[in-house]
Amino acid sequence: MGMRMRAVVYHTENTCMPELLLNLLFVFCVLLTLFIVGTVVGHLFVAVPYIPTPRAVIRRAIAFADIQDGDTVYDLGAGDGRMLIILKKQFSHCTAIGVEFLPTVWLLGKVSIWLSRQDITFLCADALKQDVQDADVIFLYLIPKLMRQLEDKFDAELKPGTKVISYTFPFYRHQPVKEELVQWFWWKRKMYLYEW
Repeated sequence: MGMRMRAVVYHTENTCMPELLLNLLFVFCVLLTLFIVGTVVGHLFVAVPYIPTPRAVIRRAIAFADIQDGDTVYDLGAGDGRMLIILKKQFSHCTAIGVEFLPTVWLLGKVSIWLSRQDITFLCADALKQDVQDADVIFLYLIPKLMRQLEDKFDAELKPGTKVISYTFPFYRHQPVKEELVQWFWWKRKMYLYEW
């Protein structure tokens, strides 16, 4: 009788751990599904798609910008924060500020930044309403409509000499001081450097 009781207790203890793992897996799947659905629904109301910039392009953009330690760097439409994470690993004394509009993508960025252990300010906000007067460098990978709106904003806010690096899409009224073709998978895209 004692042996049978021990066997039952042993059996119960062994099934407890897999059940906990199954519950955690279920919770993870539910959260992942909510994240995906939230992002898809968010894109119905926001015209800018979430397209992560390849890391090789990010490294090229950082070199292209000629960033100095101590610069205040913004990434408007920061997505998952990868640009700023790579930047801070290279220039630890920069002030890095990311602005992302979609809450689900912003949350993904917050988690990525937390895991990277980098000191980055990451805001869930509208880039068009973000005060960027203190910027030394701004990175953009946005659609043409937003580029037109940001051009007006930058004319009103940016201090002389602020560098703006735009990947793929140019501004309309300003001429870049430098352009470069960057490999993006199987084709090349332009990167533009502007100075205000």
